[in-house]
Amino acid sequence: MKILLVDDEPDILLLYRQMLEGNGYEVTEARNGREVLKKISDEVFDLVVMDLHMPKMDGFETVREMRKDGQRVPIIVMTGHYPEDVVEERTQGLGVEAVLRKPVMITTLMNEVNRMLDARD
Repeated sequence: MKILLVDDEPDILLLYRQMLEGNGYEVTEARNGREVLKKISDEVFDLVVMDLHMPKMDGFETVREMRKDGQRVPIIVMTGHYPEDVVEERTQGLGVEAVLRKPVMITTLMNEVNRMLDARD
């Protein structure tokens, strides 16, 4: 299973990448929304795990663009920046399957990833 992991913080990318790869997932990284749009046009992913607060193109705009382009890949978003009501309002109708509050415990993220990918089988 291929996961696109998106965050602008290198330490977060490293930590989550190690955890996901250690659980048998293939991981590709992106650091902003523009990279996401490029990578999903070149490859097929089973899941996207994305931070909402990023430079160049935030997660909200990225998800909107992905959906506008017909991408139906499941998306888990993470944020420690935006209040819950803002996240709920801005992701409504975009097909975001889960919202996790940062800092995200590794077990919480792993449980959500497994749940999403198990549902696809």
